[in-house]
Amino acid sequence: MKEKISVLIPTYNVGKFVEKAIRSVMQQSYTNLEIIVVDDFSTDDTFSILQKLANEDSRIKLFRNKQNMKIAATLNFAIEQATGKYIARIDGDDIADNTRIETLYNYLQEHPEVKLVSSNLFSINEKDAILKEEIYPESFESIKKVALFSSPVSHHWLTYKYIYEKYGNYRMSGAEDYDFILRLISNNVPLANVQKGLYYLRIREGNTISTMGLSQIKLSNYVKKLHKERMKNNTLTDSYSLEALKKYLTTSPFITKMHNISASLFRKFVLRKKREGIIYLPLAILFSPYYQLQHIKNKLLYKIYKK
Repeated sequence: MKEKISVLIPTYNVGKFVEKAIRSVMQQSYTNLEIIVVDDFSTDDTFSILQKLANEDSRIKLFRNKQNMKIAATLNFAIEQATGKYIARIDGDDIADNTRIETLYNYLQEHPEVKLVSSNLFSINEKDAILKEEIYPESFESIKKVALFSSPVSHHWLTYKYIYEKYGNYRMSGAEDYDFILRLISNNVPLANVQKGLYYLRIREGNTISTMGLSQIKLSNYVKKLHKERMKNNTLTDSYSLEALKKYLTTSPFITKMHNISASLFRKFVLRKKREGIIYLPLAILFSPYYQLQHIKNKLLYKIYKK
């Protein structure tokens, strides 16, 4: 029998999508799975749907936080429960191709030097319609080249559990995946992306993927700052602390309000067809020029250096 893989699924108020997400894991071609679902104190029908699914499949281990803990703490709790040699991820509103885990597992077996692997993905809307394909750099050298522009590895990766034990768990909700990937790059841990779309990432109102909020932009800047610090000092540690993070994220109410308007306009640009949505882009920039232009610049540089 193949080795056990623990699949971590954090959920929060995703009742409309969660059954499809969980079933996409239940139906994986790789069957030796431990499906660890941690609900972050949802206030909709998410948990009742999860209970029904857990009764259907004995591989599902269902937990619920006693209060809303945010995604980083929720994932860290899930890692503590994991007994598999490998750790995989899926979010509670996304969908996995039924060969995803097997494909990533086989890649790690064929490339023992690689310690974490992800893949390309398709972004989808609330009705499951494909919006576009996201292509990620394949090799570790290419990944390192674009790492400071945008996350070069999508969070639906497969890695070894010992990687978390050796390099630390998630630290900050909102940029937990990017921070983790940059810490691995700082430590020269080889990463890769399979050049095949194996994941369907949902873009919807209410999730952080649909737009780059001000706090997420500042979080992204903060984890880049920590990465540069580690690289400059040639050290595995950095100056991260909750106090320093809170100080870095402090923003005036006016700037926050302007960026929220900008983010709403940018979301319309993302979710609509190019011809219909293009009018929203200059308006989004107008309301938050510094942060939106920074975001757009990083996206453009990422595309240029990824080639």
